[in-house]
Amino acid sequence: MKNAELAICLEKMETLGLSFMAAGLESFLYETGRHDRTLLASVLDLIELEYLPRMERMGRTRLKVSGIPDRKRLEDFNLDWLKGGLTRAAFEDLSSLTFIDRKENVALLGPSGTGKTHLMLALGYKACVSGYTAYYASCAELLEELQKARKAGRLKKKLSWLTRPHVLLLDEVGYETLSPEEATLFFQLVNARYEKGSIVLTSNKTFGQWGEMMADNAKATATLDRLLHHARVYSLKGDSYRMKDRQKTGVDMI
Repeated sequence: MKNAELAICLEKMETLGLSFMAAGLESFLYETGRHDRTLLASVLDLIELEYLPRMERMGRTRLKVSGIPDRKRLEDFNLDWLKGGLTRAAFEDLSSLTFIDRKENVALLGPSGTGKTHLMLALGYKACVSGYTAYYASCAELLEELQKARKAGRLKKKLSWLTRPHVLLLDEVGYETLSPEEATLFFQLVNARYEKGSIVLTSNKTFGQWGEMMADNAKATATLDRLLHHARVYSLKGDSYRMKDRQKTGVDMI
C-alpha cells in the first residue's frame, strides 16, 4: 500500500513539475522517519528540496541574460589593497544589496586598476543569485544601442526596456568624450531610470569633469541632479590591481 501511495505521490509531483521534490522524496521520507520533528518542520524540509535547486537555476538564468562578462565575487575583492575611498563598513553595506531595494544609485569613481569594475560585476553577480535582475553594458556599448534604437524609431521602447532590470551596471562612463547626441541619450537613460531602479556605474572622471565629458554643462548638471539624488558615491584610491598581479608573477615594471 505504501509503495502504491508513493508511486501516486511521485506521479503527481512530476505532473506538477516538482521534479526536484520527486527525486528526493524517498530519501526525505526515510530521514524524516528517523527523527522526531514537527509536521511543519518536515513540510518545510520537503519544500526546500524543490525551492533551493529552482532558485539556483533561476539565478543562472538571470546571470545568463544579464550580459555580465565575468563572474566576480565580493569575497574575492581585496579591500585591504585600497588606500582609501571605501571603508569596511561601507563595503559590507554595499554587499547587503539594500541599495537595490531603495532604488539608490552607486557611483564607483577612481583611476584605472583600482577594482571599480570588479566590485561592480561582483555586486551584479550577487544581485542575480539573490533574486534580482541585472543588465551590464559599457557606456559606449549602451549608447550605441540607444543610437540604433533612435534611428529605428524605437528609442522610447528601448529606454522602457532598460528600466526593467532591478540594477543597471554601466561600466567605463567618461572614458570617451560624448557627442551632443550621445550626451542627450545618456541623460535620457538616467532620467528614465530615475527613482525606478538602481544604476551602478564606474568612471575615471570626477563629477566636476562631467561638463567637459558631456560637452554641455547644463546637460551634465541635469544628469547629475537625477543620478545623485539617491546615490552612494565612492572614490577609490590605490595602486593598480593589474600592476599588483604583474608584480606577483615577477614581471619587471618599466
